[in-house]
Amino acid sequence: MIQHLLRILLVLTFGFFFPAESLRAQMEPAAQWHLLYSQIRDGLISKQEAQSQLKSLEAMLRDVCLKQSNRAVEVPLCFPLEGYDFKSIGGNGGSGYQTRGYDFFDGNRHKGHPSHDLFIRDNDQDGHDDLTGKPVIVLSASSGTVVSVHLGWNPSSRIRGGNSIWIYEAIKGRYYDYAHLNEIFAKIGQRVNRGERIGTVGRTGENAYPKRSPTHLHFTVHESIEGYPKPVNPYQDLKKGICE
Repeated sequence: MIQHLLRILLVLTFGFFFPAESLRAQMEPAAQWHLLYSQIRDGLISKQEAQSQLKSLEAMLRDVCLKQSNRAVEVPLCFPLEGYDFKSIGGNGGSGYQTRGYDFFDGNRHKGHPSHDLFIRDNDQDGHDDLTGKPVIVLSASSGTVVSVHLGWNPSSRIRGGNSIWIYEAIKGRYYDYAHLNEIFAKIGQRVNRGERIGTVGRTGENAYPKRSPTHLHFTVHESIEGYPKPVNPYQDLKKGICE
């Protein structure tokens, strides 16, 4: 059953078909990560099996990404909303960030809120900045490799993040998740630079779509501990984050 679902996912995501045997072995590490994450998100794989697969897959991903990287040193985060700064962070002093009960391997059913919501000026909820009348551009907070893209969200979907993109930064071993997007400009396996445009803010996702929710970017950072993604609070980095 799972193999059948994976074949369907491959066709819908990449436009091509692989035979059931060795599905992931025939793909680049970034595409493999996307498929594994999709299984985790949708509850199609056990936590133990997912942990085991992610640990070995991440070693390959890190090796490939480090070879592609043109930066040998760490650089500060770029604030991920073009035209905005830390004052758009929700909560008092970033108090919306809550890790209690959270586990990456719980997927779409996870508890907690190990993220910061970055709110835009959008009183009429049309997805455009009230001052410019234009979509708000999402910038990559760091350089890295795109390892997952989810597009095509619709209001009948129960996926909480809606349209989203995950970017892996090999130097720090961190994953950056940008959720509730409208458009996404990057593709799986693509190398992106810090400050590069990767999408636009939207209102996609089970909790972001209803009128009760102000329009925002849901921004999450994980740091891998031996293949186990653990949430990291980027609040202080976001406060200092600027893009030249």
